[in-house]
Amino acid sequence: MYTAVGYTFHLCPQVFGDIDQSFMFQASTLRFLCRHNFDFNKFTYEGLPYLSKAEEDVIQQHLNKNTLFQNLSHSLEMEEEKLLQSYCSEVSKWLSSSDEGTLYLDIKSPVLRYIAHNEIRMRFPGVLTTDSLGNSNKVLIYRDKYVEGSNNAPKAILEENLKNNILGFSLIINLLASYKKPIIGHNMFLDTILLHNQFIGPLPNKYSTFKKNIHELFPNMYDTKYISHEMGRKLTFDEVWKSNALQDLYEFFSEGKCKKLQQGVNPIRLKTPFNVKQSYHEAGWDSYCSGYCFIRMGHWAACEISGKYRPVGPKEKLAAMSPYCNRVNVIRGAVPYVNFVGEDPQSHRPSILLIKALKDRAINVSQVASALSSFGSIDIKPYGSRTALIAAGTHNTVDRILKQYKNSGEYRISVYSAYRHSVAGRVAMWSGALLTGSLVLYFFHKKMK
Repeated sequence: MYTAVGYTFHLCPQVFGDIDQSFMFQASTLRFLCRHNFDFNKFTYEGLPYLSKAEEDVIQQHLNKNTLFQNLSHSLEMEEEKLLQSYCSEVSKWLSSSDEGTLYLDIKSPVLRYIAHNEIRMRFPGVLTTDSLGNSNKVLIYRDKYVEGSNNAPKAILEENLKNNILGFSLIINLLASYKKPIIGHNMFLDTILLHNQFIGPLPNKYSTFKKNIHELFPNMYDTKYISHEMGRKLTFDEVWKSNALQDLYEFFSEGKCKKLQQGVNPIRLKTPFNVKQSYHEAGWDSYCSGYCFIRMGHWAACEISGKYRPVGPKEKLAAMSPYCNRVNVIRGAVPYVNFVGEDPQSHRPSILLIKALKDRAINVSQVASALSSFGSIDIKPYGSRTALIAAGTHNTVDRILKQYKNSGEYRISVYSAYRHSVAGRVAMWSGALLTGSLVLYFFHKKMK
């Protein structure tokens, strides 16, 4: 029996000193999130902070130079400065008009709490400050350093508490990385890009560096989209799933649509069910579905190796899935998958086609898409005023399009050549022709003399 616990964490960019994180939304992304009932209030008001390794290094440099307090103080907003002043005024009033030996300040912001510790120690050298036990928001201040049990929280402890608070969800990423846990997702290439940008640092210029950085963070990744592409070939047309989109794949296994794959499987249940209105694309639910499919395909792979369908343990499932480790599916790319531990496979995609309008001065992409829709799945991208590029899903589709439009008076379609059709290629070709012609004329003229 497998018991899963699903979590959905909302993350939100933060401001910390001279680090001001940002993010962008495309209109299509907003529309997609709205269509799937994304709760923007949770993301903005309850979102967890995070830091990339690069940003964490910047903070560590400030700590090493003893400039963090100064940097944070200078970046306070007016409301925060007023709050800090009110805390210091409260301490001053307490020292002058009260006999109480301790004072508690309730400061919710971890950054302001760190600044308050340092500011109070600077303004009132005789007092001690520490974090209150059992309540992380409260700062405890002792009037007399000689009172039994009183202590000044070491600077290193204050800095460590601050870092843990602002690292936020990055602590979870670091924990997963340190334990080398298998990371399972569905169609997760874009997820690896986000992981790099949010938790490692800005995307590097070199593709090889990107792959190396991701592999060092998560050395064992499994993409159920890629695995289902490969393993689906082992089933007959009547047995296999009709689509390996996450929802279809999950329902294929959870509803037992292929009876032979259900033999000897371990039950899988979700400890706390998601809302009955829950749709796909909720992070926690999608994670559960990806894990579910991975376990089922792992069981299938292990049983194929042993030659019979029977109960299989987790280690045996993982061992059986090792051929698919660190291979992440690529949608409509030049290669079918990214190999994070070696060279990517050779491209198996059909050639790109170039289509040129013969009758019109400007090509109408919508009309082209409509004219070619009967040939199958294609993508069209404008490429100049009268031309466009066509990417087809199969070699057969390319052959049919070229054959159909071989003698067309409306469009000329040919296999795209970067040398002949790109601006750079044409410039190089004409430059070469001019240079050759000039040299011929020069030698001819010299010979005539």
